[in-house]
Amino acid sequence: MQNARTAGHQDVTVLVLKDVIGLRFIPCHRMPSRSPHWFGRQFPLCYRCLSILIGYLATPVFLAANLRFPIWLGVLLNLPMLIDGFTQYRKWRTSNNALRVVTGLLSGVGQSMVIATCSLWLSAWLLRWV
Repeated sequence: MQNARTAGHQDVTVLVLKDVIGLRFIPCHRMPSRSPHWFGRQFPLCYRCLSILIGYLATPVFLAANLRFPIWLGVLLNLPMLIDGFTQYRKWRTSNNALRVVTGLLSGVGQSMVIATCSLWLSAWLLRWV
């Protein structure tokens, strides 16, 4: 038989697992009109956030290939998403899901470039001291 302390712990564990599986730790608006639907169920992220995460998959590839990029290029690849999001937020125009996918993917790859380049630079710098 479970005591109250153990039962409460299990409840917290279940809640945390539901949050992790549901990707609730990612700050996303999750609007149904801007989110993909698979098998009749809404994916827990919008198209833009999902595309950014897919772009992050380039990070291990860049690291494994020992690729370094100019930091300005990674920053530049984030500008289309910032412009798209800002102009939509200001209601100057309406974006669409295809544009959200493209700009999110560019942003994710750009962030991956910055992360990989900085990681490779830092690891090379640290190895000089070993």
